[in-house]
Amino acid sequence: MKWMVPVNSLDAVQMRVIDQIVENPERNHWVKGFAGSGKTIVLTHVLQRLASERPTPKICFATFTHALKDMVETGLPQTAISKIEFCTLHKIGGLRGRFDVVVADELQDIPTRLLEKFREKGTSVVFAADFDQSIHIGSTTEALLKATIKPVKEHQLKEIHRINENVFHVATCVYRSASVLDDQLVRVDDKNTFLHKAKSQSDEFVTMFKEAVRVASKEYPSAIAFPNRALIDQFILCISKEKKFRGTPPSVKAKTERSSDEYVNPFDPVNEYLISNSSELRCFGSGAGDLLEADKKKIVYLMTYSSVKGLDFANVFLPNLTSTTKLDPMVSAKDINERRMFFVATTRARERLYMSYSGKPHRFIDEIEEIDDELLVQFSGSSTSW
Repeated sequence: MKWMVPVNSLDAVQMRVIDQIVENPERNHWVKGFAGSGKTIVLTHVLQRLASERPTPKICFATFTHALKDMVETGLPQTAISKIEFCTLHKIGGLRGRFDVVVADELQDIPTRLLEKFREKGTSVVFAADFDQSIHIGSTTEALLKATIKPVKEHQLKEIHRINENVFHVATCVYRSASVLDDQLVRVDDKNTFLHKAKSQSDEFVTMFKEAVRVASKEYPSAIAFPNRALIDQFILCISKEKKFRGTPPSVKAKTERSSDEYVNPFDPVNEYLISNSSELRCFGSGAGDLLEADKKKIVYLMTYSSVKGLDFANVFLPNLTSTTKLDPMVSAKDINERRMFFVATTRARERLYMSYSGKPHRFIDEIEEIDDELLVQFSGSSTSW
């Protein structure tokens, strides 16, 4: 999957941040920036540079999701991968020994109880943490992070490369608390954000599926993100009927055991089912799925809002934005949690963002249209030309 930006395409600020970190690996460093400003790109280049040093420091890379951990690995050469320990933030406390440098992404989502254990694992820590994208209840606070990892040199990225101006405005219409710098630079292009009002959920799912397949290509997969796994089940069942797949799809919510001591990720049997039916769809997340598969063929990934966090795709689809859909499935989630979830999901799009609903739209759609009714272009199906 094409996501890694080569060093000669980085902006001057990104290059300067990488140099300062690599030249001072004994210090703690915090890479800050708006969604899409290249924090993960910077950390990946830092990993590559550190892994090429002689002698090579003992390095660990940790992040919140398996999906983002896997994506960072795809951006590194094998020579660097062999010198780095990769894990999730939840697992870092169980690793043996200490590291010279711990590089961490999405550190704002580490549970409070694990922050001290995390800090103890590295002589120095290089991390990205964006509290506008803090979506997990019980995660650490900015004040606690600053108190635990100190002293720390802060590096601010000012240019937003991934998302364009339309996606930026959609995201900030809903999450107005997002930290925006006075001199923030946002990419401007001619790519629209689209809204589809469907006659039914089935019509909606089929329309989004067809468009996601149409705009995907080798090395540039589409991603369809859902607030919860139950909606992924509904989507796959709908498409399996539309495409007349053989058999009944397994549930992504199921807990499957093939033997008494072997846990099977529920996404795995679903993917086996999709592959057996020659479908472009793949479930991705929690260690299942493979981003490298998209380098060989057209793929459409199905993910939750949580698992898509930190990733980016050329075309992102957010279906089922109805008035009854809770965007944060946690029982204790508040309005601000839903807004952050929406902010994270929308800002995954590099080129086009598609949203859809049937029945009454989600209140966030109403808010966007009330602020600027020209932000969302009405979308009727893949026969439409842009």
